[in-house]
Amino acid sequence: MSASATLVDTQSPFGTYAAEGLVRFAWKLADRHDLSAALRKRIRLIVSRMFKGPYDTEVDGLKFRIYPGQNYDDRKILAKGRLPEKAEHKLLKPYLAAGSVFVDVGANIGSYTLFAASCGAEVLAIEANPQTAAKLAFNIQANSLDQVRLEEVAIGDQEGTLSLWSEPTNCGFATLVEDLTTGEWAGDWSAKQVAVRPLADVVAEQGLTRIDLLKVDVEGFEDRVVLPFLRTTDRTMWPSVIMLETNCRPHWAEDCTSELEALGYKAAGSTHDNTVFELAA
Repeated sequence: MSASATLVDTQSPFGTYAAEGLVRFAWKLADRHDLSAALRKRIRLIVSRMFKGPYDTEVDGLKFRIYPGQNYDDRKILAKGRLPEKAEHKLLKPYLAAGSVFVDVGANIGSYTLFAASCGAEVLAIEANPQTAAKLAFNIQANSLDQVRLEEVAIGDQEGTLSLWSEPTNCGFATLVEDLTTGEWAGDWSAKQVAVRPLADVVAEQGLTRIDLLKVDVEGFEDRVVLPFLRTTDRTMWPSVIMLETNCRPHWAEDCTSELEALGYKAAGSTHDNTVFELAA
């Protein structure tokens, strides 16, 4: 695929865009962590101009159409030849089984959604970024996962609209927290208005009667997804397990982890970026 191929194609059948040897080699080079961060960044800039995608690839038995020039997860899939966030998937797998209900808030291109569905779970995937949601919809269809439902909406504490900030080299790192776009994560951010709804409303509209596992990865907005849901729904609807991204916790309005503990959740495992909480019986 040439440098000029920047289209987002959700119509051509899976297999249209082969990830050839040179493509894989280039992205593996850009992902080499034995190189300095500065050198790796320079290599990544060059590679992203030459090999943006799309590419069709299969990892861990799942099909993805990926755009490595636009998204971190896509780059990892191509460079590693497996799903990203391997440690997180290992933590979640014991909770996923045939018939379990998994709600994925901040679903990105589907690395968690497709993984959970492959374990037999019924999945509600929620993604606020319209372009990312379109890519996710393609990946769901490519895998013939009829047990996955997709909602294109942002989740917050009340219904309305908010600015969703995104950066062109990592569309999966979209955020409703404007302060996050400066400092450590400064870049070429731009905003678009998106619809926002409380999680309780979306879950009720989808007719869910329980949630076995809730995963929330929304770049500093996690507290405004989880806590309003727990405070406004009956305990019978509380997720048995919550996996919460915590690497943007300085941007929370409330300390979500301490609030979860006060409500009866206990930390059951963690990685560098995420913590898994179990609800005490």
